[in-house]
Amino acid sequence: MRGRVVDAWRHPLVRFVAFAGLGFGFDVGLLLLLKAVTPLPAFACVTVAFWATYAVNFVLNRYFTFDASHRAVGPQVARFVVQVLGDYALTVGVVLGLQVLGVHLAVGRVAAGATTLVFNYVMYRWWTFHRPATGGSGTDAGQVVAAARGGASAG
Repeated sequence: MRGRVVDAWRHPLVRFVAFAGLGFGFDVGLLLLLKAVTPLPAFACVTVAFWATYAVNFVLNRYFTFDASHRAVGPQVARFVVQVLGDYALTVGVVLGLQVLGVHLAVGRVAAGATTLVFNYVMYRWWTFHRPATGGSGTDAGQVVAAARGGASAG
C-alpha cells in the first residue's frame, strides 16, 4: 500500500490536487477570518485571500509539484501573473455574483474554486512552468522522459 501511495505522489496531478486542497483551505479560512475580524467589504476580503493563497500555491507548485525551481523564476512569474489575472476575474465574478443571489460567501468560493481547478492545472503544467525546448541536450530529454513517467528529474 505504501508503495502505491509513493508512486501516486510522484505524479504532478496528485501533488497539484493535494496542494490545491491545502491552498483552498487556506483561502477559505483567510477569507472568513478577514470577513469576521476586519471592516473590509466582501470584495476586499476575497481579493486579499485570493492573492495570498496564490503566492503560497506558486511556491508549492514551483518547488514540489512541477519541479521548476531550477529554471529562471522571472519568466515563470510573468506567465503566472497572466494566468492568475484570468483566474482572479473568474473567481471574484463567481463569488460576488452568487453572493448577490443570496449564496453564502464560502459556498460561492467553493463554486469558483471548482470552476478554476482544471484550468489552473493545465496552465501551471503546460504554460507557467513549461520546460523550454533547448534542442539536443541529453539531460533535458532525460528530464522530459522522467517527468512523463511521473518521476524525478534525470539531470
